Amino acid sequence: MTPDTTPDAVPEAAHAATPDAAPAAAPDAAFAAAHRIGPRRLLTLLGGRATFRLLLYGSAAVLVTAWSEADFDAYAAAVGAVGWLSMLVQSGPEKAALTLIPRARRTREQLAGLLRAVVAYLPPAVGAVAVTALVLAPDAAVTLYLLAIAYYVALGCGMLGAAVHRALGRYSRDTLHFTLLGLALIGMAGLAMAAHVRPAGYLAGLLAVVVVLNLALLRGLPAGAGRGSHGGSLRRILAGTVVLMGAADVMANATVGTLFAELSLTSYAGQSGDLYLMILGWGFAASVIYTVQRIYQPRLVLKLAAGDAAALRALVRRVAGLSVWAGAGWLVLAGAALAGGAAGTRSLVVLGALLASLLPVNTVAGFGMFVLENTGEPGLRTSARAAVLSWAVVSALGAALIPLAGAAGAVYALGAQGLVLGVVLRRRV
Repeated sequence: MTPDTTPDAVPEAAHAATPDAAPAAAPDAAFAAAHRIGPRRLLTLLGGRATFRLLLYGSAAVLVTAWSEADFDAYAAAVGAVGWLSMLVQSGPEKAALTLIPRARRTREQLAGLLRAVVAYLPPAVGAVAVTALVLAPDAAVTLYLLAIAYYVALGCGMLGAAVHRALGRYSRDTLHFTLLGLALIGMAGLAMAAHVRPAGYLAGLLAVVVVLNLALLRGLPAGAGRGSHGGSLRRILAGTVVLMGAADVMANATVGTLFAELSLTSYAGQSGDLYLMILGWGFAASVIYTVQRIYQPRLVLKLAAGDAAALRALVRRVAGLSVWAGAGWLVLAGAALAGGAAGTRSLVVLGALLASLLPVNTVAGFGMFVLENTGEPGLRTSARAAVLSWAVVSALGAALIPLAGAAGAVYALGAQGLVLGVVLRRRV
């Protein structure tokens, strides 16, 4: 991202210098007003996401009853391993949209058009590969994984489409999309039980529903795709922002996927279903935190340009220090629990307790990352490095512990994430 070619869409986080609007940090008042978050809007947005998550969890409970243990474990291993792909196509583009579009003026529709193209064209391309595999080899394990990949790519694109609507000030589409998505999940799970649909057919049905919902999201989004005098630089700025802003969330979800893959290769592979059920609960709580951050991100971006960067960096350092101590304490206590008999257990209560106690630790680290990545390009690069390092450490720890402790070992390895993030942030900020 080069400062001398940056169009008006690029925030201070990318060294903005705008050719058509000065200053870039001063969007029009009407557009800023569209991003005000009152109690009613906040509760409505959270309600749509909560409906989706609760019905997702309910659909998993239905599938446990509808399928054999072998079928559910195969399904859980596939979706657990590739579920991070939804964040790959959602997180970076969503954050970029919520950062760039509110600050843009002339290039606003061009930015939205570039992101609309992702929602429109990526899911059908990936889905075609999965459907071909379903026709040629419906019972093959690779087909199940390809269907899971296509489903999560389509799911992430839908979340991106809803985010672009929010970035443009249209918040109601988000609530409607997530509510319909949740109803589709529970409906397909009921069909799987009533019609004895196996995992491959279930994922194929979900894929079809999500693609249709995504097409509905395209209505109202600008169709322009970065044409004009700044089209080339706009694409480069958007691509660079997507990569840097998406790194933390993508690597966090890839970390969970890696742990599932490691678990599936051990003698504890039968615990994949147990871990998946508990990760769903973890995901529900984490999604509320993530949603609140994304809801307020446009407001934060609009205020940061006039803020005190030094004060923000000091805040990140304090949060990072708290994350280090909390993460180290959790690892000590959880390690004692594993040594005391929790290793190898299939108890959902034990797994749930470990994840529930870990959530506050990771939330603190996640807040530090959220503030840092909105303070400037150096902050973005630091958060990206921290996320990659945490994935490497957790993966290595999981490879050592999961063969000995099963799903509980995977959760313990995940506990190193907050500690690593805190250490990196404190040293580099």
